[in-house]
Amino acid sequence: MCIMTQGNIEKEEHTIQRNQIIAVVVIVVIVGAAGAYLLMTPPRPTGQTLVWETIGNPDYMDPHNNYESFGSWVHYNVYETLYTYEFDSLSTDPTVPLLAEDLTISDDGLNYTFTLRQGVTFHDGTPFNASCVQYNFERMLATFDPSGPVWMVAEPILGGAAIENAVYGSGPGSDDHVGNFTEWADANEDGTGAVLVLDTYTVRIRLAYPYVPFLASITYAVGSMISPTFVEAHGGIEIGAHNDYLDDNTCGTGPYMVTEWTPDVNIVLARNENYWRAASARTDFPNAGAIDEVIIKTNEDVNSRILNIQAEEADVVYWPTTHATQVYNNASPPAFSANDGTQQSLTPNTLKVWAQYPTFNIASIHFTMSETMNETILGKVVENPYKVINLRKCLSHAFDYETLIDTVANGFGNQFAGPIPTGMFGYPEDASTYSYDIEEAVSYWNDAMNNNDLDTILANNSYTLVFYYNSGNTVRENAQLLLADGLRAVLAHDDAVQPTEELEIQVQGLEWSNYLHAAIAGEVGCWMIGWAPDYADPDNYVAPYAKSTGTFGYWARLAQSPGWDAEEVDGWIDDAAQSLDEDERETLYAQITEAVYEHAAYIWVYQGTTLFVTGANVYDGQYACNPMHGAYFFHMYKT
Repeated sequence: MCIMTQGNIEKEEHTIQRNQIIAVVVIVVIVGAAGAYLLMTPPRPTGQTLVWETIGNPDYMDPHNNYESFGSWVHYNVYETLYTYEFDSLSTDPTVPLLAEDLTISDDGLNYTFTLRQGVTFHDGTPFNASCVQYNFERMLATFDPSGPVWMVAEPILGGAAIENAVYGSGPGSDDHVGNFTEWADANEDGTGAVLVLDTYTVRIRLAYPYVPFLASITYAVGSMISPTFVEAHGGIEIGAHNDYLDDNTCGTGPYMVTEWTPDVNIVLARNENYWRAASARTDFPNAGAIDEVIIKTNEDVNSRILNIQAEEADVVYWPTTHATQVYNNASPPAFSANDGTQQSLTPNTLKVWAQYPTFNIASIHFTMSETMNETILGKVVENPYKVINLRKCLSHAFDYETLIDTVANGFGNQFAGPIPTGMFGYPEDASTYSYDIEEAVSYWNDAMNNNDLDTILANNSYTLVFYYNSGNTVRENAQLLLADGLRAVLAHDDAVQPTEELEIQVQGLEWSNYLHAAIAGEVGCWMIGWAPDYADPDNYVAPYAKSTGTFGYWARLAQSPGWDAEEVDGWIDDAAQSLDEDERETLYAQITEAVYEHAAYIWVYQGTTLFVTGANVYDGQYACNPMHGAYFFHMYKT
């Protein structure tokens, strides 16, 4: 998606500071009989264009409302947060000051006082200061898309829970949302609130309870700083609503600016010539800023992408693990710091490969579990078959996990007992998991047919079940094909109770943005998606997946699902988030994991490992990717 331990953040009051490396430029002068010669380094490359081909589109360009990995990757290059992760390591601790210079946390863990960096300007020339931080936090809780990322800020921040409860209980923009937000924002102005401007470059954020991953949560894209001048010049803030202009346009402090976005075609980014970090970045990355233009192209055809990078028409492409054998030589991952991208490539002279490094990224098949749904393909409101727990358990046993991992994903993954990934603090090693077992699947199918009136529900669905994936994602397509094959094997079993009419099982792809909107609207009953961590703490998995107001829990209509005790599980999640006792947290996370297993709320397909492919002439400042974010273009260059 290994706890986010906060590095050197302790319970006592302290300060996080990253030691600044002072570059000493040594000019070597050789004096000899022929005279003096100045040894010079090659000139730094400039004016380069990087072409990146991938699948899908961002949902929004607004980092306070976008909540998917494509958009967040773009935002990481356009916007900046107060702190960030090490650019060139696997560290998941957000200990690197970015727009902040310094942080002091109070002894009780409730007050975070940031000293901000001076001399930073937004792309429109607006100076960055403490008032900008306050404005952005207020904008987050004002706009608050319930399907977006603001929950991770609202829950721990002082007074934020009342706003969150209003949004999920009464709806965004409701009287409750407007009233609770207005009261909260007024408190910021009178000095009793959650986000306080202490002076021009000092801001204090106050929490409702100690929350260890708070710094990590605001290091996710939702903590991005947008120019207040830009927002106000283009519609301002409307409580409970998106700003349509901000959904499509950007204005941050980062190294790149979005100059063009044509969905399904491309995104063009231009280098910010006034980027505040340009000089200091070259201390560690001498060629930083070589890329003047980035062109991200949408190309859903995997074979076309592969041909384009081989022909040097693209510099980097999304290379799915389904095609790993065409590029990866099966070498074990070398030490990360020693990997130049050639050791694992079948053709090191033309392509670089970074493969099989661990990630916290997980892939899961989701069910919408409300009583009814507006089925996308059938085009009508139907009684929802996935509300039947025995059908979900049948499908959980009908899925061939081993084949998916070994054959489809080519070994780039492991089965896990979700929602917490293996290797992370809180993962219960003895957790229950579903296995591929057609006999068990038949047993649950028969229970659903005999005891849950599944045949009548299927009749209401015109005896059609559709398993969805986002088009262009070959792993998800093949996973849903495997699930369809598994259900067909159940129906072919001699002991299976047959529906009145033959059941048609379809596998259907939808374009990414349509796919997301259909999932959010509850218009697809069985669909697959991945989850990359916003921050490396188990709360960032159990809250989205298992909390009734969490992103996937909300989309899945968990609170409406028969047999799910939302009040109890939500309470466990809140208690685990607020506890500083590791043993208590582990116990609660084991309970939550077991509750999700018993409810068969998701099929935990696999936990992935890396496969990243670039052209041989692309250099990326040690892979350019921390596990917590996408590639960072500013440190990349080409030869």
